[in-house]
Amino acid sequence: MDLLPEEPHRREANLLSIEDIRSEMMRYGIPAHESVPSTLVILQRKFDDEFNTQMTAYAKIMERYRRKKNKNEMAARAERIVAEDSAALAANPKMRILVDQVLAHETNASLTVRGIDDATCRAFLHAMEANKSVLTLDLSNNELGESVAEAVAGLLRHNRSLQTLDLGANHFNASSLLVIGPALAANKVLSSISFESNPLTSHNNAVDLSGFEVLCSNVFSNTTTLRSVNFFRCGLNVEAGRMLSKALLFNESVIALDIGCNAMADKELEVIAIQLEENRLVHDKMQAKVYALKKQVAADADAKYDAKCALEKAETIAKWHDDNAAARHAQYERDAIEAARHKCEEHARIQKQIAEKEAARKLKEDEARLKAEAKAKKKKK
Repeated sequence: MDLLPEEPHRREANLLSIEDIRSEMMRYGIPAHESVPSTLVILQRKFDDEFNTQMTAYAKIMERYRRKKNKNEMAARAERIVAEDSAALAANPKMRILVDQVLAHETNASLTVRGIDDATCRAFLHAMEANKSVLTLDLSNNELGESVAEAVAGLLRHNRSLQTLDLGANHFNASSLLVIGPALAANKVLSSISFESNPLTSHNNAVDLSGFEVLCSNVFSNTTTLRSVNFFRCGLNVEAGRMLSKALLFNESVIALDIGCNAMADKELEVIAIQLEENRLVHDKMQAKVYALKKQVAADADAKYDAKCALEKAETIAKWHDDNAAARHAQYERDAIEAARHKCEEHARIQKQIAEKEAARKLKEDEARLKAEAKAKKKKK
């Protein structure tokens, strides 16, 4: 274990002897001509400055020690949880298979788990923290106790998919709510939870409203995603009814609340009923707005899609016309080139015929001339 420094103590100048005062005056360089009251005031300031400096250094050392201690404790706790989970699942092969499916996100959207003890349930809930496939989880009728509350809180804090959780017919008590309440308030996904037939207001066979008070102050005093809560047969008394009715005055999200088979006063029941009705009206108005908004968004999307289709059709037609015009122009140019080639070939053919006729004519003339010359020579002889 690390050796920790002793906590600094504040020194009092007025408790020093004359010799100690003189010694401290020399240590701090205080002039000797100062009066005794002034000297004590100056010394006390020096002592206070020194004490504050020592306390700052001491606080830093203790903070580092606490962080290191917490880190070590968290690491040890994580190792212990892994070991406990492995041991629990080793004793229950069926749950081992289910946990593997949970870790692989290969379960059904609705999952019901029965016949598990606290240790196995803790292992299962630890696996559920990162699951994305389960939307509805039923853990009712398993006789789960206070030792599972921390695992339930971990599920509520870390899971981002679960929408409905049934914890009915178990043994969650006031101490359990002390842990579950803040986690439920921090959850941003869950819409329905059931505590039916759990002794929420008892601890060690005595009435204890501390957990229910935490639940009311953390969950019902704020507007969350929670819409439905079941407190049927949970041992809620008159005081619990007052807490619940007071907390609901600040809540606009809960629209369904089962509080049957409890011992609440009629006055609180009436206040709760009125607040729930107001929440339903707010919820219905909000749903109507959401529906209208979705309808408008859908209409806008359809209009944009139709406009896009019309634009694409117009662009397609325009492209077709442009392509046809380009094709016609290209064909016209090809035809013009072909006509020019034919014209050149015809001109060359005609010129060739003319040249051939001219050559034939000259040949005949030359032959006639030669014959005439030959005939003339014969006459002279």
